[in-house]
Amino acid sequence: MRSLFVALVVAASSAVAAPCVELPVLFIVQDKSGSMNFAPDGTTATAANPSKWSIARQVVPALASNFNNRFRFGAAMYPQSTTTFNCTTGTVVTPIADTTTGITSAYTTAVPGGGTPTAASLLAVRSHLLAQGLTTSASVLLITDGLPNCNTSLDANSCTPTTAGCGPTPAASSCALGSKDCLDNNATVAAAAQLFASNIKVFVVGFDSNLVAGNNRAVLDAIAAAGGTGSSYPASSQAQLTSALNTIAASTATCCKDVCTAGAAVCSGSGARSVCQLDAAIGCTTWTTQQCGSGSTCSNGSCQACSNACTAGATRCANGDAEQCVANAQGCTSWQTAEVCGYGELCSGGACSSCQGCTMGASRCTASGVETCEWSVLSGCTQWQARTCANGSTCQNGSCASCNSTCTAGAQRCAGNTVQTCVADASGCTNWQSGQVCANFCSGGACGTCGTSCTAGQTRCQGAGVETCIIDTNSCPAWGPAQQCNANSFCQGGVCNQCASSCTQGSKRCGANGGTEECRLDAMGCTAFVPAGQCDLGAGERCELGVCIPPCQNACTRGAAQCSFGRPQSCEQGPTGCFIWRDEPVCGTDQQCVTGKCRTVCASDEFETCPAGELCTGLTEGRFCLPGEVDAGVPAGGGAGGGGGAVDAGTGAGGGGGSSSNGSGTETTPQPNGRIGAAAMGCNCNSVDAGLIPLLALGLTLLRRRRAGR
Repeated sequence: MRSLFVALVVAASSAVAAPCVELPVLFIVQDKSGSMNFAPDGTTATAANPSKWSIARQVVPALASNFNNRFRFGAAMYPQSTTTFNCTTGTVVTPIADTTTGITSAYTTAVPGGGTPTAASLLAVRSHLLAQGLTTSASVLLITDGLPNCNTSLDANSCTPTTAGCGPTPAASSCALGSKDCLDNNATVAAAAQLFASNIKVFVVGFDSNLVAGNNRAVLDAIAAAGGTGSSYPASSQAQLTSALNTIAASTATCCKDVCTAGAAVCSGSGARSVCQLDAAIGCTTWTTQQCGSGSTCSNGSCQACSNACTAGATRCANGDAEQCVANAQGCTSWQTAEVCGYGELCSGGACSSCQGCTMGASRCTASGVETCEWSVLSGCTQWQARTCANGSTCQNGSCASCNSTCTAGAQRCAGNTVQTCVADASGCTNWQSGQVCANFCSGGACGTCGTSCTAGQTRCQGAGVETCIIDTNSCPAWGPAQQCNANSFCQGGVCNQCASSCTQGSKRCGANGGTEECRLDAMGCTAFVPAGQCDLGAGERCELGVCIPPCQNACTRGAAQCSFGRPQSCEQGPTGCFIWRDEPVCGTDQQCVTGKCRTVCASDEFETCPAGELCTGLTEGRFCLPGEVDAGVPAGGGAGGGGGAVDAGTGAGGGGGSSSNGSGTETTPQPNGRIGAAAMGCNCNSVDAGLIPLLALGLTLLRRRRAGR
């Protein structure tokens, strides 16, 4: 393997003959499903044909060791749980590190088992890598021995099964795997594509003779293509797996980093000595292994005489596998794995042997119940599983059958004045057996004595009720259930007595001299008013309904009025004696609240529309009908040069006939509201006939009265 590694390094030297500050990442994603327990050809693993897992846990750590100066390694394994066909997403077992000890430890301790959730595990690795904030390139190395499955969203009635012999569809198969056995190629290809879209290439190695051919190989090629690496790498043996992994690593490495100080020496496996030397092919230091001489082994970086740990040829069982004491080329002995016990095997006496301890489905009777031969899909072993027959049954012909039991073992009952116990015989059947004869009485399967001392008919108080001494079914005196006293009464001397007073607990009232009282429950259970507080009479407080009321805080003055949000309010005295604002009726549709009252809205026309006694008056808020007020929007009075003619308060028309420029008649222009003045109508208002003025005044007066009478 070392020679192959060196050859690959030389071939790629032109690409990696440059030191770097930080190494790129090669993240291993290892399938450890239950099928990894079998040999690469799909048969049961033996010492001569070891399992795929035993091969992987040697080859992958060796890859990490050989390339530890060109990559930082991390690893995730899936599924997480190894129970029967478990589909839990894989987890990171070795974070990205500068050393490779974590890789070796992870492969040494992991145990294969479960399904193949490749898609979900690749997505989990992608999230993990993106969260690291890497500043160098990263690649994923997927090593799998089976087609991806474990996607329960697929239709078990139409999907392609991945487990041999579990067809034609998972739903129609007796394997009872359901949609977990559906081929999950589309989701896995999509997961690889997401990794590649994040600048993370995905290399795929198919490690199984059946997986690297035909349609199976096409699935792996599609995953590799989506991951940006073209096609998958096939491997059906330890040598092929080693070659595939080294080829991927050598072609992916872009730089190197010194992993040791030139001249340093350490001990490596198999008693060899490793020396740190500059590798001219890659331009960085690396460890070079040198074998110690005959009869010596490496210790503290130097070759020393070996101390044999075992006798060559001896065997033993360790970690579930068979180990053999082997002497190396230098004659030193050490324990080495001789055989990895495969599926359906256990190590016993230093060798793997079949663990078929019984015929699956067989059953037999034992002294305590039934034993059934059961098969474990996790280990492939069969063994007797004991089960105790239920109470009232016994084992007959390898199964539990009901016996003529009349009771439950351990139960007790009374037969007259005698205690009887239910006892199970050797067959598990039960019957009643008489025991202790009670001196006084038997009750509930136990002897009892009269524990109460009272006289029949005697009474006593118990809380708010009366208890009476009775004679129970065992002819013993005993206090009977308490009879509660009626409401507003209490028990004293074994008799219910009426309370002297009664009120509702929590109610309040006013007492003498401004005090407050509250109804409370006394020690006897009766209610009565008791002093609760005192109002501050000096500060103006008074008591009402048991509550101290503070002095009035008047909000207004009696008789005052105001508008609040367009609604009239008047100041009145409230129930507490304080003056408060009280809402008046809402104003009508043609009204508006002005100075605290509803006023009719009017227009600034020549003719008034207000009721009798009111005039259209202009205010800041607008024009409104107000009682007895002169129209503030129209000038009143006679002309400066005229006599004493009557003046209309609504129109401002003056009497008299002066000719001064301040005379009573003036020519007006059209108003904004569209009304037309006298001049516009064609009359010369500066030369009005004095004889028409009284007639006009009379006509206006009659018109105003007519409008007021509407």
